[in-house]
Amino acid sequence: MLRLDGAFGEGGGQILRSALTLSLVTGKPFELINIRARRPQPGLRPQHLTCVKAAQKISRAKVTGAHKGSLSLRFEPQKIQPGHYVFDIGTAGAVSLVFQTVAIPLALAGGGSLLLKGGTHVPYAPCYHYLAYVYTPMLSLLGYSFSLSLLRYGFYPVGGGEIKAQIKTKGKGTPLTITEPYTKKDVEIFSIVSKDLPHHICLRQARRAEALLSRKGFSFKTKLEEVSAPSPGTLVFLLLAEGVKRAGFFSLGRKGKPAEKVAEEACEELLAFYETGAALDPYLSDQILLPLAVEQASFCFTSSCLTRHFFTNLWVIQKFLPDFRPLVEGREGTPGKVEF
Repeated sequence: MLRLDGAFGEGGGQILRSALTLSLVTGKPFELINIRARRPQPGLRPQHLTCVKAAQKISRAKVTGAHKGSLSLRFEPQKIQPGHYVFDIGTAGAVSLVFQTVAIPLALAGGGSLLLKGGTHVPYAPCYHYLAYVYTPMLSLLGYSFSLSLLRYGFYPVGGGEIKAQIKTKGKGTPLTITEPYTKKDVEIFSIVSKDLPHHICLRQARRAEALLSRKGFSFKTKLEEVSAPSPGTLVFLLLAEGVKRAGFFSLGRKGKPAEKVAEEACEELLAFYETGAALDPYLSDQILLPLAVEQASFCFTSSCLTRHFFTNLWVIQKFLPDFRPLVEGREGTPGKVEF
């Protein structure tokens, strides 16, 4: 029984999710204490509980401590059962995090499908567009085949969104070496608003993003979209795609936040990333680390920023896979290079 301290590093829900995934993949049981100890509301929240219950259901795991507010959890996985699963967070908790918890284990066990209900575009989590346009294409290089579809948008604070995921059996991957900077300045702009908001918000978001990017020499394609959702919401998502490389940046609207500010936040992140000359954005640098560790094959990538999330994730991974010792050049908060 591995024992992990949830107060380590960034002290959030990532420790739990990575531990669940790695436990499913390796078959190693674990005990986690001080769950989300560094968060304003410590302990298991609905989206974390859904991750636990999803991991439990696909593996018939033995679990203790799986209740709202719990600060400790014991998880003992059994054999993963491929199949069709439906998981409803019941709040605006991020469905993307549930997907990332169980998709890799299901792919390794023979595949399956997921219907996930909750928040599709919410703060502090990858949005659906990031999953579909950045995360899944990059994991396809490692042999994973995920097909995602957005059935309904779910914005904070109501949620109510739905995504469907088809997961095929993992195939053979190729060694991942992605170190070269982006050389083209082509961006796809997605400006999206719910139908219960004025159309001019969608236009203003797009025009501000276009103005900021063109000023820096970028060319762009813009997609405007008005969508149905249980609660009002807006977002700007920016995609960089060149060869096999993908990077994504998004910002969400909220009441009282000007449409122009939504665009500015996304553009500032993209421009800051581009100036580093790195291949992977800070979010993917963190999220791709676990599947790379599971692959146990050589890889090399450059990151625009090695975050605390990255180093916390590396710590969790090494608890389950002690032989995974990549060479990390750079420190927290700086660009870096990771090689194994």
